[in-house]
Amino acid sequence: MSMNKEIIGLLYVCEYLYVVVCDYLIDPHELLIHHNHGENDVNHYSNVWYFHSTDDLNDIHETIVQQGFSFAEPVDGIPNVYKVKREDHPEIHHEPFDNTTNILKQNNRVNWAKQGFSKKLYKRVPTDVRSRYESYFNDELWKLQWYEQDYRNNYTNGMSLNMNLVPVYEELKCTGKGIRVAIIDDGIEYTHDDLKDNYDEEISINLNWNKKDPMPRYEDPTNSHGTRCAGEIAMAANNTKCGVGVAYNAKVGGIVLLDGKTNDEMEARALINANSLVDIYSGSWGPTDDGLMVDGPGVMAQIAFEIGATKGRNGKGSIYVFASGNGRMQFDNCASDGYVGNIHTVAISSVTMEGTAPEYAERCAAVIATAYSGGLDNGVKIVTSDINNTCTLSHTGTSAAAPLAAGVIALALEANGNLTWRDVQHLLARNCEVAPLVKNPGWSTNAAGFDFNPQFGFGLLNAYKLVKEAIGWKTVPEKSICVKNFRIPKKYKNFGRASKFVSTVITNGCNGYIRYLEHVQLCVTIRYPKRGMVEIDLRSPKNTTCKMMEPRPLDESNRGFFEWKIKSLQFWGENPSGEWTVIVKDETSNLFTGLTGSVEKLRLIMHGTKKNPYN
Repeated sequence: MSMNKEIIGLLYVCEYLYVVVCDYLIDPHELLIHHNHGENDVNHYSNVWYFHSTDDLNDIHETIVQQGFSFAEPVDGIPNVYKVKREDHPEIHHEPFDNTTNILKQNNRVNWAKQGFSKKLYKRVPTDVRSRYESYFNDELWKLQWYEQDYRNNYTNGMSLNMNLVPVYEELKCTGKGIRVAIIDDGIEYTHDDLKDNYDEEISINLNWNKKDPMPRYEDPTNSHGTRCAGEIAMAANNTKCGVGVAYNAKVGGIVLLDGKTNDEMEARALINANSLVDIYSGSWGPTDDGLMVDGPGVMAQIAFEIGATKGRNGKGSIYVFASGNGRMQFDNCASDGYVGNIHTVAISSVTMEGTAPEYAERCAAVIATAYSGGLDNGVKIVTSDINNTCTLSHTGTSAAAPLAAGVIALALEANGNLTWRDVQHLLARNCEVAPLVKNPGWSTNAAGFDFNPQFGFGLLNAYKLVKEAIGWKTVPEKSICVKNFRIPKKYKNFGRASKFVSTVITNGCNGYIRYLEHVQLCVTIRYPKRGMVEIDLRSPKNTTCKMMEPRPLDESNRGFFEWKIKSLQFWGENPSGEWTVIVKDETSNLFTGLTGSVEKLRLIMHGTKKNPYN
C-alpha cells in the first residue's frame, strides 16, 4: 500500500484502538484481500491452488515445492497471482482442503491463498400506438421496437414508452461507430445476417472450450442467449432483417463463459479479455436467482474488475454492464449478488411498456438505472436476433435490459472517447428520468438532490439527454476511499426477533478527502441461524436512509454473512461528514422462534471526491 507517513501512523493508531475512533484512506487492492465472494455456489473443489506474492518467484519456488506443490505458474493477466497443483489430492472433491490452503498461507512470502473451484453461472432469462419514426429504418421488425422509437408526443404527464434514441441518431449523429462491446455469455452466431458485418473476431474467445471461435453449440438449445444480447446492441440498420440495434454501428465480440462449468480464473480471463481493445463488457448473468444464494465474484474476478477499471481502455477504465437479476418472485434481492454489488459494474434493472416493474426484476441499492424489457405476459417484448439466422420478439428479463443500456453507453463513448468508467456512472446518475416511473412506490430524494428508487436506480435511461451531456463532459476529479469501522461492544452485539442491533460512527471523510460521495459500501460479518431474515438499514449524517439488505425469506442458511460487501448508490453526491447509523434487525421471522444472532464486524467504505465533480 502506497501511503505517506501520516496515514501509516494513523493506520497504526486506529488498529491499536480497534478502529473505533479513526477513519483512514485505503488502497483499492487492500479491499480485495479479505472477501467471501465466489465460493457459495461451488460444484466442486479442485487440486489447484492460487496464491498472491510480490516476491521474486524464483525465491519462493523451493519452499512451495517442499510443501508438496508443483512449480508455480503465473495466472494470465492477473499480476502477482500464481497457481500450483497438489498431485496427491483428488482433482474433484465436494469439500475444500483448508489444511492444505493453510500450508500455503503460512509461507511468509505468500499474501493470500485460495483453493480452486468450479461453479456454474446462470443466464438471466426469465397497444396500438403510432410513432413518427416507424418508417425511419426499413428493417422488418423495426415497427415493433417501441422502446427505441419516440412516442413522447402521444403521451402527457411526462409518460414515455421509449429511451429517446432516434434523436441521438438524427441530431447528434451517434450510432456506436468505433466502439467495441464484448458479450460475456454462451456465444454469438456471428454469421447471422444482422450481426456478421459488426462482428469483431479480435475481441472474441471461447473459454469453455479453450478455443477462439465463439459460435454457440447448437446441441444446447438454450445457447441463444448471447446472440440475442448481441443483437440488441449491434443489429445492422436498413438491411430489412430483424430489427435495429441501439448502437447499430458498434462492433460486438463474443466471450463464451456460460456454456459449461466455470471457475474464478475463467471469470477473471473473461472480464479482462482484450481489455485494451474492448470498451464495454456486457454480462446478463450471475448467481442463480432462487432466493437462496449469496454469492459473487471470487478474488481473481474481483482483481480482474479492478484491472479493467484501472488498465482497460488505455487507463480510462472498462465499462461493465450487468443485469440486476430476475429472482423477485423468489423474494430474491440483488444485495446478495456480488457482481451487481461490485463498484465497477453498472447494474441495470428493467421496466415494462406500462411503466411498472416486471414481476421478476430484483431491487437493491446497487441498481443505477433502468431500461425496458417485457413482462411475463404474451405481449411484444424485446426484438432481437436469434440463432439459426432468425429473429425473436420474446427476449425478456433483466437480461434484455442490460444490453440496451450497454448500447446507450456505447453511443455516449462515441460522443466522448475520454469518458472514464466513473464518468459513465456520473452521467447515468444525472441523466435518467423519474417521470415515466414516478407512480411506482419507493422513490425518495437524498440530501444532494438525487431521486432514487432501489427498484429503478436513478430512473429510466434517456439516451438523448445522456449523450448530449457526454459531448462536453469534463472528467470527474480523482477519488479517494475512506474506511470507518462501526463500534461493536460485546455486551450489545446480539440481536434477534425481539431486539435490534444499532451502532453509530462519526466520520470527517478522512479529514475532508471525501466531500462528495459516489459509492458507499457496508462490509458485514453477521452470524444468524436464518440468514434470509436479516435486514440492514444504513442512515447517513444527512438523514438519508437506505435499505442495504432486505429480507429473503427462502434463504434459511445458517452461514450468515462473512466479509460481505453491500453497495449503495442512494447517498450519491452527499457529504459523508457526521454521524452514520446502522441498524441490523429481524422483523420477518416468527416472534416465538427465539432466533438470536450476533454482529461481528461492520465496516463503512466511502468512495468519493474532495472537489465537486460537477463544477
